[in-house]
Amino acid sequence: MNRLSFSRTQILILLSVWLTFLLSFVMRLSWASVMPILNEALHFTAKMGSQHISAFYFGYALTVLPGGILADKIGYRRTILFSLIGMAAVTALMSTITDYNMAWGLRFLLGIMSGPVQASCLSAIGDHFGPNQRGAAVGIFMSCTSFGITTVNLYAPYVATHYGWQTAFLATAILPLVVLVLCYFTVRKPSAEILAQREAEASEAAAKLGVGQTSLVENLKHIVSNRNIRCLAIAGFFATGTTWGVTQWANLYMVKQLGVTAIYAGQVMSVFGTAALIAKPTIGILSDILPIKKNHLAALVMFLFGPALILFASTSNPNMLFVTGPILGIGAFMHSALTNALVVQSAAPHLRGTTAGFVNLFNQIGALLAPLLLGNVLVMTGSYQMSLMSIAIAPIIGACALFFIRLK
Repeated sequence: MNRLSFSRTQILILLSVWLTFLLSFVMRLSWASVMPILNEALHFTAKMGSQHISAFYFGYALTVLPGGILADKIGYRRTILFSLIGMAAVTALMSTITDYNMAWGLRFLLGIMSGPVQASCLSAIGDHFGPNQRGAAVGIFMSCTSFGITTVNLYAPYVATHYGWQTAFLATAILPLVVLVLCYFTVRKPSAEILAQREAEASEAAAKLGVGQTSLVENLKHIVSNRNIRCLAIAGFFATGTTWGVTQWANLYMVKQLGVTAIYAGQVMSVFGTAALIAKPTIGILSDILPIKKNHLAALVMFLFGPALILFASTSNPNMLFVTGPILGIGAFMHSALTNALVVQSAAPHLRGTTAGFVNLFNQIGALLAPLLLGNVLVMTGSYQMSLMSIAIAPIIGACALFFIRLK
């Protein structure tokens, strides 16, 4: 099969997992998009609202690895369907929030429900796409992360303003149910041939370990002993943490440091997200075509994230933000298409879900720590600009780790 030619089944699988992962981002970002309105209505301070954002990531970090293990154990079809139902239910319950503790608990629970999604979707891609198709497939798949920023801001603030924040959450809760129907019919269990292949690979892994059947601990040891996976985890910790730290702070930087309005900053971030949306599938397709190893290409684009961030943080003319913003969007998100493709390529086929969950765990730890670092630098320097510049070294460190990957 031509590397850029997908079958009808592959297209349906890719569409289904793309929409599933997109909605997991719409769910998590829905709070931030209506937070100013909700904070005022429920008398939450800005600090309390930020703690509710963090609550999601605590729950998410706790379940990314178990979610991947579960996907390998019971099948990614079941975990995807379960996550969609769970995200819809929790988001609907968020329309009933009355106090801080209830809000924190539901945000935490939403993170738990969202945790298995990425690993499950990547496992599905690994089963249904060949080695020369995965770069393009994962690039297209990962484009939904940046598109989620645009999607939720297209409707949630408007609905919350005109119909109430409760209605915004209820409207958001309907979306996973629509995708649930699609996934029920399109995301099928692997074919008998694929199942036989995975069973054979699992038996081979067990034979290497000298046991009849691999246990969870042995599977984790197998993953940790894989140098490629360790390097990808390190790279994700530094680069993905920076990506989400910057994404959450960019609006604040533009408003506080440059004095632009929140609407203006939102427009810049829309262009930021659009650039990232285009960049990820583009680099994924190029990685399948260009005669260069994926880890070297990933290291290059991850390295460029650092200078792109410094350029953005150095912008003093608000009009230039529409130039440096898209450049930052490309730098911040383009590497994820390649690193996720490398995760699929480096993982044992019967452990793709667990491996994706393992790497994503480090991604989320980075995403948790990056805002803390930015906040501490802000306290010490009083400068949003210096805060952003201080974290620019992180993706460069991550890029160095990718050079230690050895591909067959």
